[in-house]
Amino acid sequence: MMKEHNNFASIKLHKKLYKSGKTWMVATLLTVGLAGGAAVTGTTNAHADEVTPAQATGTIQAGNQATDPELANAQSDAQKQQATIDSANAQLKDQQAQLSDAQGQQSQAQQELDQAKQTQQQATQNDPAVKDAQGAVDQAQQQVDNQQQVVNDAQTVVNNDAQNVQQKSDAVNQASQAVDQAQQTVSQASQAVDQAKQAVVDATNQSASQKTEEAQSTINNLENQGKNQASQDLNNQINNVIGQVTDTQNDVNNTNAKIGDLQNQVKDLQNQETNTQADPNIKTVPNGVIDYSKSLLENVSRNNLWAPADEQADNNGNIVEQNIYVTPDNNKGNFDGVNPNHGVNTSLSTYDPYYTTKFDGVNGQTGMTDAQKEELAILMLNQINHARMDRGLKPFVMTEQKYQQAQVRASQHSAEVLDHNQDDINLAFGQDQYENLAYIPFNGTTNMLSLLSDADNTLSSMLNADASSDWGHRENFLEDTGTLSANAAFGMHLTDDGQYYVLTFDYDLSNPDSTPNMMDRIAQYQAMGPITGDSHVVDNSAKINDLNNQISNLQNTLASQQSKLQNLQTQLQNLQAQKANVQFDLSQLNADQQAEYNNAKNTLDTINDWKNGQLANINKDGHVQNAINKLNQAKADLTAEQSKLAKANQALKNAQDMQTQDEAQLQQSKDGLAQLNQVLATKQAALQTAKDNANASANQAVKDAQAKLDKINGKIADLNKAIEATKTTISNAQAQLDKDNQKIADSSQPTTPTTPAKPDSGKDGNNKGNQPTNPAKPDHGSQPTTPTTPVTPSKPTDGNKGTDTPVTPSKPTDGNKGDQPTTPVTPAKPDTGNASISGQAGHKPDNTTVISGQAGHSQSTTNSQSTIDKPTIVLPTNGKESGAATQGQYINVVSKDSVAAQAGIQAPAAPETTSVTFGTKEGTMMTREEYKAQQANLPQTGNENSKAVVALGVLAGMFGLGLAAKTKKEF
Repeated sequence: MMKEHNNFASIKLHKKLYKSGKTWMVATLLTVGLAGGAAVTGTTNAHADEVTPAQATGTIQAGNQATDPELANAQSDAQKQQATIDSANAQLKDQQAQLSDAQGQQSQAQQELDQAKQTQQQATQNDPAVKDAQGAVDQAQQQVDNQQQVVNDAQTVVNNDAQNVQQKSDAVNQASQAVDQAQQTVSQASQAVDQAKQAVVDATNQSASQKTEEAQSTINNLENQGKNQASQDLNNQINNVIGQVTDTQNDVNNTNAKIGDLQNQVKDLQNQETNTQADPNIKTVPNGVIDYSKSLLENVSRNNLWAPADEQADNNGNIVEQNIYVTPDNNKGNFDGVNPNHGVNTSLSTYDPYYTTKFDGVNGQTGMTDAQKEELAILMLNQINHARMDRGLKPFVMTEQKYQQAQVRASQHSAEVLDHNQDDINLAFGQDQYENLAYIPFNGTTNMLSLLSDADNTLSSMLNADASSDWGHRENFLEDTGTLSANAAFGMHLTDDGQYYVLTFDYDLSNPDSTPNMMDRIAQYQAMGPITGDSHVVDNSAKINDLNNQISNLQNTLASQQSKLQNLQTQLQNLQAQKANVQFDLSQLNADQQAEYNNAKNTLDTINDWKNGQLANINKDGHVQNAINKLNQAKADLTAEQSKLAKANQALKNAQDMQTQDEAQLQQSKDGLAQLNQVLATKQAALQTAKDNANASANQAVKDAQAKLDKINGKIADLNKAIEATKTTISNAQAQLDKDNQKIADSSQPTTPTTPAKPDSGKDGNNKGNQPTNPAKPDHGSQPTTPTTPVTPSKPTDGNKGTDTPVTPSKPTDGNKGDQPTTPVTPAKPDTGNASISGQAGHKPDNTTVISGQAGHSQSTTNSQSTIDKPTIVLPTNGKESGAATQGQYINVVSKDSVAAQAGIQAPAAPETTSVTFGTKEGTMMTREEYKAQQANLPQTGNENSKAVVALGVLAGMFGLGLAAKTKKEF
């Protein structure tokens, strides 16, 4: 149904683009809303020859098309399909003409080839050289046939040899299996003999075992008693000597230790006398000296070697911290406030005296001494207290009792695994505590200063990187105790692997103000005054002489002890050798034991004699003898089977040797055959040469004729493929055009159907005559139920290039010039002005252009073409010629098929007109037959993009009901 528009001023522009050669044309459809729109009805003829499918017709109402985009699209597509059909029909006709011409050439070429072959055959029939060569070939062929028979006979012999070898091989396999079976029988018989003998041995042993065991047990017991008594006597002597050796060795070791200690004392006293200028323990460091004979805490406290207590202050050259940096409370993980100039560069050589085991060194195996643990706890708590005082908090107190309790806590297993075990805390301190647990790395530590540095890293982590513990460690260190002096202590315990110190920190609010505070030790050291490095003279001669006398006496004692030790060690070695070689002797037993021993020996000898006699005559046993007889028979059978196998192997070898000889003869026969075949090939080549010489010119004529025929056959095959592709294009375009016309018919039904006017056949003035009939479509074979996608035909000479590129029909073959493509008509320049009723929308037509011409091209009458029915167009007169133009006149384009008839719709009748205007410049009137005659002379060349846009949508756009056409848009 057409859409109705009440707004008469509304105008919609529907643009469709059509390709013409390499240019784009725009056909503008103007849609005007009319209250009672006038309709333009038309049908379109398809141009086809006797093999071209007829185009379906379309009936379009001009008044309705302008308001329905779907109808406009169908009309536009119908134009494109009609253009495709027209172009393909023209191309098909040209291809068929070329095919007919090529088929004629094919027949002539075949005749020429047959004549050339007959001439060739006659040229060789009586040539003497050919006859002689043929005789030589026949003789060589006979020799080859004879030798082939020799080869066949030799092959038969070899085949028979192979069968004989196979038979002998089968015999060998059977004999080998028989030998294997005989060997298995021998093995089984041998096992039976062993089993029979073992049964006799077992029975004999069983009979003698009980008495033998009793007698042997008595003998073993008595011998052991004798040897044990002798060993016990030696053990007593050995133990006595070992005790003396141990005591003497201890005396030697003690004496050596005393001598070594006295010698070291002498050396130290001598060194003191040698170094009279300065004390060797005094070392210079920045801002003072340190004394290796004193602890780190005493050196730092007495000589005031502390770093600045203010963490923001630059360093003063001292290395030991008395404060520890704490990040801001409102941004605990931010270290931006650290003063990089607070620390000193310890890599400088002036700080080397600090980093040596001589300066409060720590044993790498056993760890810190108790005194060192106390001073490390004081150094760490001193830093915590300074951090607390920076925040206005009262410092912690560390009493001796609290410190000792902290050591107990650090040694507990729960502390080592960082577990705040309530029972262990109560056990160590007698009450609950605030507690922090951590590790201090120890492996590789050299002295107390390096250990303090590792401990500071642990404290800093608990204060400034404790987010994972919700800052609980930090809160314990910085707990606000108010006016109370909380009792706190660090505990330290070395782990079993010696890698870490377990560090505990515990405190409670017991306010131990009256209890001595271990932190006062710093002030006590300070009160002792600074350590100085003054030089002095040392005289240790009296001490050295006394020590040398003691050493001399001890050396005399050591010599006596070493001599005694050597004698005891020799005596011990002799006793141990006797014990290792203790042998039984009858004298070691008493009289009763000796009698019992002799009786047991006699009984054992009697039983052994009987058993040996039984075993010596074991083959006389009936079961054993029977088994031996079976074994001997099995061995004899095995020997016989082995003899048969040897004979079978020899027969097989003889057969294989015969086969080898016959195969050599066969190969010799084959070699002779190969030589004869070579001779035959040589003579056949000579025969061919003779033939070639006899009919050289005839051969060339045959080759030329065959090449000409092959070329024509190839061209025919290409043309047939192109024709089928063109037919497919026509069929597909026709199917799509039928759909478009049906859609146009369905969308163009008038409100009140009227009887359509019959087409003018030109027979009389009453518009009477025969109705156009629907031409049948050409037979393309079986068509699929669903139309296939149109295929663009390929050029016949493209070979394997595919069918993607449309081709221009070729002219018929002219001699040897080949097929030349037809030059397409040059498109006309687009018109930027208003479209006239007889021209194409958006282009300026010339005087020869009619409504059915090609879109975008000037029509001429210079090219002739086979007459094909053109659309018959009945146009209304313009306003100047008739006043009926504004009364809803119809444009009726009559074709062989009627869409209205196909769709079952009765098109409205056209108004009566007595004359038709075809848009010529002078307004000359034409009859329908005159118009058809003119259309028959119009050119029909070009591809589907350059064919005329003959569609009712363009006509409706050109009429425009008084509106101007739009200018073309470039893309």
